[in-house]
Amino acid sequence: MGKDLKGNTLPDGIVQRTNGSYRGRFQYKGEIYTSDNADIRELIKQMEELRNEVKQGMKGKGDNVTLNAWFDVWLNTHKRKSIKESTQVRYDDFYRRYMEKQIGRYRVADFNPMILERLLQDMADKDYSTKTIRDVYNILNAMFKYAVHNRLITFNPCAGVDIPKTKTKPIRVLTVEEQREVLEQAKGRLHEHLIVTALGTGMRGGELLGLTWADVDFQKREIHVNKTLVYIKDLETKKYVFKYQTPKTKNSIRTIPMQESVYKALKRQRIQKKEMQMLSDKWEPLSGFENLVFVGKNGKPITEHSFQVTLDGIEKAINKERKKRAEKEKTEFIPIQHFYPHALRHTFATRCFEAGIEAKVVQGFLGHYSIAITLDLYTHVTNDKAKTEMDKLQNLYQEII
Repeated sequence: MGKDLKGNTLPDGIVQRTNGSYRGRFQYKGEIYTSDNADIRELIKQMEELRNEVKQGMKGKGDNVTLNAWFDVWLNTHKRKSIKESTQVRYDDFYRRYMEKQIGRYRVADFNPMILERLLQDMADKDYSTKTIRDVYNILNAMFKYAVHNRLITFNPCAGVDIPKTKTKPIRVLTVEEQREVLEQAKGRLHEHLIVTALGTGMRGGELLGLTWADVDFQKREIHVNKTLVYIKDLETKKYVFKYQTPKTKNSIRTIPMQESVYKALKRQRIQKKEMQMLSDKWEPLSGFENLVFVGKNGKPITEHSFQVTLDGIEKAINKERKKRAEKEKTEFIPIQHFYPHALRHTFATRCFEAGIEAKVVQGFLGHYSIAITLDLYTHVTNDKAKTEMDKLQNLYQEII
């Protein structure tokens, strides 16, 4: 044990420097770790935290830290200060799904561009979307930038790596006939009015499920979109909980006019909810979520998974009817293509364009940040529209000639 400048005994591994400050020092697996502080009590705390971080692989030189350990540091120490909780959970789930087992064992110092290129190409070969591959790249790029900033490494291995191109998957849009089938099979179901509202407003799943009666103005026939409902894992308790969050962007906060079908659906939903509350002996709404428009049989919020289960039931019913009709007419049975809640949003937007509504107005309905996003997503409609308009011009030219 050393002594301070006054001759007092110091804790093991701590010395006092000539300028009066204190330095702590310890060795772990052949590497020396140090920390300085003018207050010896604060230094003792620092050294204890440093020892724990080093032993857990969360701190140290690049040749000691694994990607899995560094991801936890990057996300839970660095990023959590600047991102929404739902984004933090999404990053965590994304890393566990696409990177933890695939590359997490590599040490930060050993990771190189070739490893990243192989990971991204493997994903492309498995038909993952370009967006998913880009998200993987962006997370790793941010992690390594932070590693360079903290001097674990001197070079970001993501720099200069190209994202492989993949085939763009067409978005799922219900045809007019499919939309009729969905609405027909939705009749009488618990979430009938949810589906009608989705197809009539183009709201995102979380926006629909987070809609409260305070957001519905029957007098003005308007819906005010100002929040989203998420069902996410609490990073501390590891349990899933419902939470309200602000929408995706400031453009997502918007007002959508109610068309007649939506107006009637919401009126019926209000009556249905009151009837459910009176008749159910298991009505147990969660505190803070009592005013939701769409709820389950027990009054609790609906998850997007439950929404999907409802659509799966409708899909099954449609196929049953199609099969019956095919057998009766002795024609080929063609099942309806699988669809997700987001397909209802795409369907709404497509019907808007087909009806001749201007792109800027559709952008406002959907809450897109940029009109370029709207036009890019629905090029299949705008291209068809362009052909139709060109046909009109051709007819005019023929009359002139």
